Amino acid sequence: MLRGPQRYGLAAAIGALIMVGSQPGRAEAPHYTLAEGVRLAPEVRQTLGQIADAFHARTGRGIHVTSGTRTPREQADAMYDKLRLGVQLTRLYRDYEAASEIQSAYRGCRRRARQRCVREIARVIRRQVRRGCYISRHLRASAVDVRSRDMSRRERRIFEQVVRGFAGVSVLEEGRPPHFHLQM
Repeated sequence: MLRGPQRYGLAAAIGALIMVGSQPGRAEAPHYTLAEGVRLAPEVRQTLGQIADAFHARTGRGIHVTSGTRTPREQADAMYDKLRLGVQLTRLYRDYEAASEIQSAYRGCRRRARQRCVREIARVIRRQVRRGCYISRHLRASAVDVRSRDMSRRERRIFEQVVRGFAGVSVLEEGRPPHFHLQM
Protein backbone atom coordinates (compact mmCIF):
# COMPACT_ATOMS: atom_id res chain seq x y z
CA MET A 1 0.00 0.00 0.00
CA LEU A 2 1.28 3.45 -0.86
CA ARG A 3 1.83 5.80 2.05
CA GLY A 4 2.37 9.53 2.50
CA PRO A 5 2.99 11.64 -0.58
CA GLN A 6 3.07 8.63 -2.91
CA ARG A 7 -0.58 7.96 -2.04
CA TYR A 8 -1.94 11.48 -1.92
CA GLY A 9 0.27 13.42 -4.36
CA LEU A 10 2.56 16.40 -4.01
CA ALA A 11 -0.07 18.98 -3.07
CA ALA A 12 -1.40 16.87 -0.21
CA ALA A 13 2.12 16.12 0.97
CA ILE A 14 3.03 19.79 1.12
CA GLY A 15 -0.27 20.56 2.82
CA ALA A 16 0.45 17.92 5.47
CA LEU A 17 3.80 19.44 6.37
CA ILE A 18 4.33 21.14 9.65
CA MET A 19 6.98 23.41 11.02
CA VAL A 20 8.78 21.47 13.68
CA GLY A 21 9.18 22.96 17.12
CA SER A 22 8.53 20.79 20.10
CA GLN A 23 7.39 17.25 19.62
CA PRO A 24 4.34 16.23 21.64
CA GLY A 25 4.82 13.16 23.75
CA ARG A 26 8.58 13.50 24.06
CA ALA A 27 10.02 13.81 27.55
CA GLU A 28 12.95 15.93 26.39
CA ALA A 29 13.90 18.27 23.57
CA PRO A 30 14.62 16.54 20.25
CA HIS A 31 18.28 15.91 19.48
CA TYR A 32 18.00 17.82 16.21
CA THR A 33 17.58 21.39 15.09
CA LEU A 34 16.13 22.75 11.88
CA ALA A 35 17.37 25.51 9.64
CA GLU A 36 14.85 28.31 9.26
CA GLY A 37 11.89 27.39 7.07
CA VAL A 38 12.55 23.63 6.97
CA ARG A 39 9.32 21.62 6.68
CA LEU A 40 9.01 17.94 7.54
CA ALA A 41 6.19 15.47 7.05
CA PRO A 42 5.01 13.89 10.33
CA GLU A 43 6.38 10.40 9.54
CA VAL A 44 9.74 11.88 8.53
CA ARG A 45 9.82 13.94 11.73
CA GLN A 46 9.25 10.79 13.80
CA THR A 47 11.98 8.74 12.07
CA LEU A 48 14.39 11.67 12.15
CA GLY A 49 13.82 12.03 15.89
CA GLN A 50 14.71 8.37 16.40
CA ILE A 51 17.85 8.71 14.27
CA ALA A 52 18.89 11.85 16.16
CA ASP A 53 18.28 10.13 19.50
CA ALA A 54 20.42 7.14 18.47
CA PHE A 55 23.20 9.43 17.18
CA HIS A 56 23.08 11.45 20.39
CA ALA A 57 23.28 8.28 22.51
CA ARG A 58 26.53 7.31 20.76
CA THR A 59 28.17 10.75 20.43
CA GLY A 60 26.49 13.14 22.87
CA ARG A 61 25.74 15.43 19.91
CA GLY A 62 22.63 16.43 18.05
CA ILE A 63 22.17 16.91 14.33
CA HIS A 64 21.16 19.92 12.25
CA VAL A 65 18.70 19.54 9.37
CA THR A 66 19.32 21.99 6.54
CA SER A 67 16.55 20.91 4.17
CA GLY A 68 13.34 18.91 4.18
CA THR A 69 10.41 18.98 1.81
CA ARG A 70 10.85 21.33 -1.13
CA THR A 71 8.53 22.97 -3.59
CA PRO A 72 9.66 22.88 -7.24
CA ARG A 73 10.96 26.44 -6.74
CA GLU A 74 12.99 25.44 -3.69
CA GLN A 75 14.32 22.37 -5.53
CA ALA A 76 15.34 24.58 -8.44
CA ASP A 77 17.15 26.92 -6.06
CA ALA A 78 19.10 24.01 -4.53
CA MET A 79 19.95 22.59 -7.95
CA TYR A 80 21.08 25.99 -9.19
CA ASP A 81 23.59 26.12 -6.34
CA LYS A 82 24.90 22.65 -7.20
CA LEU A 83 25.19 23.52 -10.87
CA ARG A 84 27.08 26.76 -10.05
CA LEU A 85 29.51 24.64 -8.01
CA GLY A 86 30.12 22.42 -11.05
CA VAL A 87 28.13 19.36 -9.94
CA GLN A 88 26.93 17.17 -12.81
CA LEU A 89 23.31 16.37 -11.99
CA THR A 90 23.38 13.41 -14.37
CA ARG A 91 25.92 11.77 -12.06
CA LEU A 92 24.00 12.57 -8.89
CA TYR A 93 20.40 11.71 -9.81
CA ARG A 94 19.12 8.34 -11.01
CA ASP A 95 16.81 9.77 -13.65
CA TYR A 96 19.35 10.75 -16.30
CA GLU A 97 16.75 12.24 -18.65
CA ALA A 98 15.21 14.48 -15.98
CA ALA A 99 18.63 15.59 -14.75
CA SER A 100 19.66 16.35 -18.35
CA GLU A 101 16.57 18.52 -18.85
CA ILE A 102 17.46 20.56 -15.77
CA GLN A 103 21.12 20.89 -16.78
CA SER A 104 20.03 22.04 -20.21
CA ALA A 105 17.74 24.69 -18.72
CA TYR A 106 20.64 25.88 -16.55
CA ARG A 107 23.03 26.08 -19.52
CA GLY A 108 20.45 28.18 -21.36
CA CYS A 109 20.09 30.74 -18.59
CA ARG A 110 23.27 30.63 -16.49
CA ARG A 111 24.47 34.03 -17.71
CA ARG A 112 21.22 35.67 -16.61
CA ALA A 113 20.28 36.81 -13.13
CA ARG A 114 20.04 34.03 -10.56
CA GLN A 115 16.30 34.50 -9.92
CA ARG A 116 15.47 34.29 -13.62
CA CYS A 117 17.53 31.14 -14.05
CA VAL A 118 15.98 29.53 -10.96
CA ARG A 119 12.53 30.36 -12.39
CA GLU A 120 13.45 28.54 -15.62
CA ILE A 121 14.71 25.48 -13.75
CA ALA A 122 11.58 25.47 -11.56
CA ARG A 123 9.43 25.53 -14.69
CA VAL A 124 11.20 22.38 -15.93
CA ILE A 125 10.74 20.67 -12.54
CA ARG A 126 7.02 21.57 -12.43
CA ARG A 127 6.57 20.04 -15.91
CA GLN A 128 8.37 16.90 -14.73
CA VAL A 129 6.18 16.64 -11.62
CA ARG A 130 3.02 17.02 -13.75
CA ARG A 131 4.06 13.98 -15.74
CA GLY A 132 4.85 12.03 -12.54
CA CYS A 133 8.63 12.47 -12.59
CA TYR A 134 10.14 13.53 -9.25
CA ILE A 135 13.86 14.27 -9.67
CA SER A 136 14.31 14.36 -5.90
CA ARG A 137 12.59 12.78 -2.93
CA HIS A 138 12.60 16.25 -1.37
CA LEU A 139 9.69 16.96 -3.74
CA ARG A 140 7.76 14.01 -2.28
CA ALA A 141 8.20 14.91 1.40
CA SER A 142 10.47 11.91 1.98
CA ALA A 143 14.02 13.29 2.16
CA VAL A 144 16.08 15.45 4.49
CA ASP A 145 19.57 16.87 4.40
CA VAL A 146 21.68 16.79 7.56
CA ARG A 147 24.70 19.08 7.91
CA SER A 148 27.98 17.17 8.14
CA ARG A 149 30.65 19.89 7.98
CA ASP A 150 30.75 20.20 11.76
CA MET A 151 31.02 16.42 12.33
CA SER A 152 34.36 14.72 12.87
CA ARG A 153 35.29 11.77 10.65
CA ARG A 154 34.33 9.46 13.55
CA GLU A 155 30.94 11.18 13.97
CA ARG A 156 30.21 10.95 10.24
CA ARG A 157 30.98 7.23 10.34
CA ILE A 158 28.72 6.77 13.38
CA PHE A 159 25.94 8.78 11.74
CA GLU A 160 26.03 6.52 8.67
CA GLN A 161 25.99 3.42 10.90
CA VAL A 162 23.01 4.75 12.85
CA VAL A 163 21.03 5.57 9.71
CA ARG A 164 21.77 2.18 8.14
CA GLY A 165 20.20 0.60 11.23
CA PHE A 166 16.79 2.02 10.26
CA ALA A 167 14.77 -0.04 7.80
CA GLY A 168 13.54 1.95 4.83
CA VAL A 169 16.08 4.78 5.26
CA SER A 170 19.05 5.24 2.97
CA VAL A 171 21.93 7.67 3.38
CA LEU A 172 24.23 9.33 0.86
CA GLU A 173 27.10 11.59 1.85
CA GLU A 174 27.39 14.53 -0.52
CA GLY A 175 30.31 16.92 -0.74
CA ARG A 176 29.01 20.12 -2.33
CA PRO A 177 27.91 21.48 0.07
CA PRO A 178 28.90 18.87 2.68
CA HIS A 179 25.83 17.06 4.03
CA PHE A 180 24.09 13.72 4.37
CA HIS A 181 21.05 13.14 2.19
CA LEU A 182 18.56 10.79 3.86
CA GLN A 183 15.71 9.18 1.91
CA MET A 184 12.80 7.67 3.79
